[in-house]
Amino acid sequence: MFHVMRRVLPAIPATAVITGWTGQPLAMLLPPAAATGFLLWRDRAIRRHVGLAAWPSDGFARHVLIDDLGTLATVTLASAPLFFLGQLAHAVVAVA
Repeated sequence: MFHVMRRVLPAIPATAVITGWTGQPLAMLLPPAAATGFLLWRDRAIRRHVGLAAWPSDGFARHVLIDDLGTLATVTLASAPLFFLGQLAHAVVAVA
């Protein structure tokens, strides 16, 4: 319910393959950057709703942010080979 990256997870590797197909390596940075911006905005919104509540609520908000950022970093690093796979697929189709 609170973790966002479960819903965003399939989009980042798919965009890595698509950007590899198009040959635009800098475009591979846009989805993780957008997801990071959204996660930071969402963290601020959760902390605003917590307000003056006890520290465990703030700790939970921090846990959700760190867990989502860790998942985002893992998926981003794992999608680099998919970029090269997209480039290879484009080269194979272009040659044939």
